[in-house]
Amino acid sequence: MHRRKAVCLAGVSLFTACAGPSRSGPGLDGTWQPVSAILGGNELPIPSFKGAMLVLKDGAYQFGNDSGTFSLLPATEPAAMDIEGRQGPNAGRRIFAIYSLEADALTICYQLGKGERPKEFGSPGGSQLFLVRYRLSR
Repeated sequence: MHRRKAVCLAGVSLFTACAGPSRSGPGLDGTWQPVSAILGGNELPIPSFKGAMLVLKDGAYQFGNDSGTFSLLPATEPAAMDIEGRQGPNAGRRIFAIYSLEADALTICYQLGKGERPKEFGSPGGSQLFLVRYRLSR
């Protein structure tokens, strides 16, 4: 009986730990090169990023002159990310996003407007959803 309770409590603790925000995630830390980007249904040319790479490390991000922190909510479906801009054009902003990581490919859909967190990976015309696909830089 006591062993059964201990196993149940361990399961609840593990679930609680997994469901809470995380400062980093397996496979996310690294330097990511944008390979495609769409904002409000319009493709953005990658050269417009002027060579900027997304660097994620220990809950912090940097992209060009924009930097801040992020928290992961991997237990949500799709996995979610809360971004806090600290310096640069997003300083003081909180950006809600969803993400998908598959091997060396990272897809993030950012809500740049005042709307809700994206529910799916897309950027319909007229929206402030910013869909970016990145590849891990080697």
